[in-house]
Amino acid sequence: MRSLRVFEAAAGVLTLFVACVDPPNMGEGTAGTAGKSASGGTTGGSGGSSNAGKGGSSGGMSTAGKGGSGAKGGTAGKGGGTGAQGGSTGATGGSDATGGSDTSPGGEGGIGGSAGEGGIGGSAGEGGIGGSAGEGVATGGSGGMVVVGGKSSLPVPPTTGIAKPSGTPGNLDVVDWAGFSGAISFTFDDSLQSQLDYYAALNAVGVRMTFYLVCGNDGGKLGWQTAANDGHELGNHTMHHCNANGTSCGWGGFSGVDAELDDCQTHLETAYGIQGPYSMAAPMGDGGWQVPASSRFLLNRGVYDNPAGVTPNDGTNPYDLPCHIANQGETAVGGFNLVTDDVESKHSWRIILNHSLLPGSNEGYHPVDPAEVVAAMTYARDKGDVWVDSLINVGAYWRAQKVVSALTAAHDGDDLVYSWTLPAHFPSGQYLRVTVDGGTVKQLGTELTWDEHGYYEVTLDAGSVTISP
Repeated sequence: MRSLRVFEAAAGVLTLFVACVDPPNMGEGTAGTAGKSASGGTTGGSGGSSNAGKGGSSGGMSTAGKGGSGAKGGTAGKGGGTGAQGGSTGATGGSDATGGSDTSPGGEGGIGGSAGEGGIGGSAGEGGIGGSAGEGVATGGSGGMVVVGGKSSLPVPPTTGIAKPSGTPGNLDVVDWAGFSGAISFTFDDSLQSQLDYYAALNAVGVRMTFYLVCGNDGGKLGWQTAANDGHELGNHTMHHCNANGTSCGWGGFSGVDAELDDCQTHLETAYGIQGPYSMAAPMGDGGWQVPASSRFLLNRGVYDNPAGVTPNDGTNPYDLPCHIANQGETAVGGFNLVTDDVESKHSWRIILNHSLLPGSNEGYHPVDPAEVVAAMTYARDKGDVWVDSLINVGAYWRAQKVVSALTAAHDGDDLVYSWTLPAHFPSGQYLRVTVDGGTVKQLGTELTWDEHGYYEVTLDAGSVTISP
């Protein structure tokens, strides 16, 4: 088993917390000694050191478990919710970071200081499931915490039995769509009651979705909190659903471009305790929202459709992402499922936009039968070779791949070092899957493990990856 070590990292490193990771198995372990106090990092309330084993309440010195993270691995609210629920990012950072010795991983609460079942130095990312790292190495200090060598919560692709590359060291290459043939995201707009009424059936499919809330219409309803706790993304759809020039408001009156976005952002963070949000959807797809979106978010979804889809390293505008809008009465067979087939054959990413789930009503735009949406999501999930996930999770992978794919390695003796700067408003805890021709792949001095599904998992928060002979 790899050991978990906590040590200081420079404040300038682009690192905060790791959210998209699976938890290690729990175990009794022997008590580890308290690690060094780490400032910055992650969140929730101040949590002292933690008890491992059961993974994560704040409390005295770490009693080591096997990896010491949350039992659930961190779906928001089940392991790594935000704020006081444990594990998401915040201002308090870690109190005493426990971590034990080099051979005894500490409990999650102490490392990075979050409480709850969330994870080492943080928990649920945007819609992210996961919250703590597996048996990785944690680095931290005033710049926050980074866990390398852990296992992400990205879904496992169907390929298997791929041998570790043994050729000449070098040639870092990002695996398209995390190892799947294509990707699809199901989004729901306007905070409509029917989406909550049928939420249980949607959630039961077991794939992460994105709900774009009109904050003046969401009513602060508990159902949206449940969705966030279950790992789904809550995104910004402005306060009143107006065009950027103030016309055609759907709920209430226009409050100005800045207030429409910023007040909604504040509401989402305070009402539901979520980190971010990192994406928005422009009301009515109005292009006037693109510039304000670019100064606040990583991604903005429009409403125009592009059957070719978004492809790796293409020139799609991240602030006008295309989508397939559900037609009134659209069905899975002959409708939504064709979009899923399309991404599989074209190796692309497409976004499906739903509004009302009350057929025959005037609740919202283009109502569809909720059973058809459930059937479509189930069909996409069961494909096996299509990545079904929230808009932010797929979109962050797509944007990070463009950054890393454009890198040129720097030489450090015999080592090749690839260093990157992530785009503004990029969520922490995200991973890329990469391949090389050969060599030893490391991050922050820790050797990464080859996965037989055909990749190494690189944590983007580390800011670099090294390939050694």
